[in-house]
Amino acid sequence: MNSPSQAQALMQGMLKKPLYVVLRTPVDLSRINELLPAHLEWAVQCEKRGELFASGPFVQEGGAPGTAGGMSIFRADSVAEVERILSGDPFIQQGVYAADIKKWLLMEGGVTVTFRFSDQSYLLR
Repeated sequence: MNSPSQAQALMQGMLKKPLYVVLRTPVDLSRINELLPAHLEWAVQCEKRGELFASGPFVQEGGAPGTAGGMSIFRADSVAEVERILSGDPFIQQGVYAADIKKWLLMEGGVTVTFRFSDQSYLLR
């Protein structure tokens, strides 16, 4: 029989890394193509500063990437910090998407990276 103490024991060694997930919901996609380069530049700068953990559009069958919204995961200390970061995103500034911020604990999962020095290639799984 499972018990709360068994769950606590299992969770004790887990990462429990606090991150912030931003779910982007389309509001007015009429300017998406115009603002995409500026949005991507903003995202790359967030990545370089270490704020952006992962990001990308949702994709629906037959639809263009981003028309179903998207998701970004940020390293931050608070919702207010994520709001400050998002205030620089042209997609948010110009009302292309609305953002819903949720604090999230990274518990399970893994990343595998293979680097091949001979041809400077990599594989991320």
